[in-house]
Amino acid sequence: MSNTIKFFFSFIFLCGIFSNSAVSGSEGDRLYASGKYFEASIEYEWMIFKAENQADLYYYKYRKALCYKQLRDFSRALDELQPMYFTSANDSLFQRVCYEQSLCFYLNGEPSKALWKIDEYFYRSADSITHKVFMPVRLLCLNETFQWEEAKKCFRRFVQMQSFGAEKEAEMQLMVDNLYEKRNLPHIRSIKTAENWSRFIPGSGQMYSGKAGEGIVNFLLNASILAFSAHQAFNGFYITGYLAGLGFFNKTYQGGIKRAGILASQKNKEIIVNFNSGINAMIRSDFLN
Repeated sequence: MSNTIKFFFSFIFLCGIFSNSAVSGSEGDRLYASGKYFEASIEYEWMIFKAENQADLYYYKYRKALCYKQLRDFSRALDELQPMYFTSANDSLFQRVCYEQSLCFYLNGEPSKALWKIDEYFYRSADSITHKVFMPVRLLCLNETFQWEEAKKCFRRFVQMQSFGAEKEAEMQLMVDNLYEKRNLPHIRSIKTAENWSRFIPGSGQMYSGKAGEGIVNFLLNASILAFSAHQAFNGFYITGYLAGLGFFNKTYQGGIKRAGILASQKNKEIIVNFNSGINAMIRSDFLN
């Protein structure tokens, strides 16, 4: 569910930034414009095969990657974009490719790689005007990696890049500062803490991660297995107590520790999706109108 939400609100203002780029009028472009992305990808593959120079090759690979992005196959989109190398940072296609790479990394659940790609573009391109289109993706990725101070700086910089008047800009900067105050930041669960809690008290890590019911069940299950093992041992059934009791307990105990970490990670993703959704709404209402 969280991935669907992320995809939806990200595409609202991230995926349409380069939608007005010039097209060649090929059959692939016609199919793409009509929403037939799979058919367009096949047509672009044929154009890639027939490409007579690197510029055409890169252009059609870029267009094919856009098809995969629309089909939500971000890994295949990245496969098309990754082999491209541009000698000049002033090439307009270089900007588009870098943007799509960073966006697909983000949508593919790899925010750290998206940040690396954005930083690479910033390093190679001195044109700060083009940096503006990358800022929303960079902001969301910084939030996802819990780099709050950097995210705040990114958001403030994004505000400065807008054509706001002095009063409006001051208002927006104050809003950003308030958003990133410690008391307003998402309460992130520590995966290590969740696992350690379940290591000492089975089920407590799940409760720490927001799943109280599952935590109680896990605690009762482990307690029941230990009670069964003790009962068997007390009555002289040592082998049964060890194999059936402690053997099973080891699996539920270790499984509970891993489960606590997974739940903490899932809870963090849910929290960040909600946090980024609020930022998306702010950008749509105050930056895109």
